[in-house]
Amino acid sequence: MSIFKRATQLFHIGVATRRIQQSRSENERVLAKHALGRLLADARGISMKVGQLLAGVDPDNPLQPLLNNIPALPLEQILPLLSSALGAPVHSSFKNLQPAAHAASLGQVHFAELLDGTPVAIKIRYPDIANLVAAELALAGLMPEVGPVQQWGFDLRAYKLALHSNMQRELDYRSEAQRQESFRQQVQVEGLCVPKIYAAWSREQVLVQSRANGVMLTDVRHWSFAERKRVTEILLQTFFCSLFNAGEVHADPHPGNYLFERCASGKITVHLLDFGCTLSISSTQRLALLKLIIACRKHQAVSPLDCLVALGFAADKLQFILASLPALCQILLRPFNSDGVFIPAEWHLEPDIKQLLGEDRWWFRAAGPAELLWLMRAFQGLLLQLEVLKTPVDWWANLLDTINPTLVERAQQLELPVIQAQAPDFAGLARRLQVLVTENGEPRVNVTLPSAAVLQLEQIIPPDVIEKLEQSQTASLSEIMQRLRTQGLQPQILFEFGDHAKRYKVWLE
Repeated sequence: MSIFKRATQLFHIGVATRRIQQSRSENERVLAKHALGRLLADARGISMKVGQLLAGVDPDNPLQPLLNNIPALPLEQILPLLSSALGAPVHSSFKNLQPAAHAASLGQVHFAELLDGTPVAIKIRYPDIANLVAAELALAGLMPEVGPVQQWGFDLRAYKLALHSNMQRELDYRSEAQRQESFRQQVQVEGLCVPKIYAAWSREQVLVQSRANGVMLTDVRHWSFAERKRVTEILLQTFFCSLFNAGEVHADPHPGNYLFERCASGKITVHLLDFGCTLSISSTQRLALLKLIIACRKHQAVSPLDCLVALGFAADKLQFILASLPALCQILLRPFNSDGVFIPAEWHLEPDIKQLLGEDRWWFRAAGPAELLWLMRAFQGLLLQLEVLKTPVDWWANLLDTINPTLVERAQQLELPVIQAQAPDFAGLARRLQVLVTENGEPRVNVTLPSAAVLQLEQIIPPDVIEKLEQSQTASLSEIMQRLRTQGLQPQILFEFGDHAKRYKVWLE
């Protein structure tokens, strides 16, 4: 019955999603999104989690109410649940218990005080939410391996197992309490505050922690540049410290899990909440990722294929894009390759990957291990936050300032698994894109750009020059891009044509 009820809810959610896709006007689209938001709010569980991720940080997004306006269960319905979980009357442990301050996908939060007056936040799991999640997981298990999943060899079973394992951990607040306390002790970043767990009152269905205060990211947008920059640095350093030093990443980045506080003294504090979804990264994976970042930045003779396999990627699927791997990593790791501040708005991640790989980009996505989906989720959440803050900072400098100094040496000395394939390394990757236009032998245009800018060649080269290129029969733009996909971004002349009066030359070096 639970599965049937959940299937019906998911069917209606699917219909609402199609209505968004089929909307003929912006007004229709907004109305359809509001309808979807109401369905997701009623569904809770995994469905609501997806909606919260889609809500992002745009205050005008119709799904924003999923972050902080979810109808909560009344206090009188919660009291028996809390008393049963504690095994004693509520008043024997807490006083001044208030109606729900926040309702989320699996539970809701109430403010209260311990008997000694200590302010706490009590997270209580919804009744029957475990059965609803089990029904969703059962339905996910019925998903067939067809279409793109089958075509590109996605390991759907691994994704199902990863989802099942993650949701089982999220439902057990004892597991969350242990991971939160471990994170609090290991991730030491100035300006970061992780609430303290009160284990004596925490149970499978109840989590008690210190109370956090602050505003959400949408309010931080109006802070001064210096304050926003400090927030950016805390967020970046928290991500780097958790990933490389602690090996435990907070992987639920929706805005409701962050509170930002500024004191009269000028001190900025970022409160990080909800540790139901975290990802453990092994020491080998951390060092392999750091080795990849360093090799890409310094153009070392290190094979990206070997690094990716050490991270858990499937070598047999990466074989289809071997020549493009160095350039692909350069795109993916561009924030670390930039000298000085990195401006996220100038990072054309998806278009550049599509331009470089075309449909073959699905081989890279299918090659990745299922559990790294949570790392990608955390990284995407970080980028969305930085987009709102609009305060560019130096990623490389922040990385070196944050991680344990010995990690860089250990990463460079890490012995990688040797894959029997002729895989190009970063040493042979072009560093610059050069554009030269001369008239009567004199330079009129002489521009130097990062090599990855070649993927935006159509936007860089004026339309009239592209037309002349096509007419010269030297090469077409599509042929040039196909050559780059086959050979990678190796030093080469992309095109050169013209006459004595005017000549055009574009090359990678």
